[in-house]
Amino acid sequence: MRARKLAAAFLVAGSVAAMTGGVAAASAAPEGHWKVFATYPATPQGWRDCGNAVVNVAKGDCKLNSDTGATVDLWGWES
Repeated sequence: MRARKLAAAFLVAGSVAAMTGGVAAASAAPEGHWKVFATYPATPQGWRDCGNAVVNVAKGDCKLNSDTGATVDLWGWES
């Protein structure tokens, strides 16, 4: 009988710890969003220009525009 009570106490304590840990992790998420900061033509020069501009944008990355394929978009994180 005592073992069952002890097991139940550990189960409740574990559930409470799991729930409070999830709340802390959810509230620690950074606020912000991804956006296109600039658009360049999908040419070798456009890729170079985008690559040079990446250093000025938080988490910057150059990606080919998947809708048209005609432009290179400079994506970054804006908080």
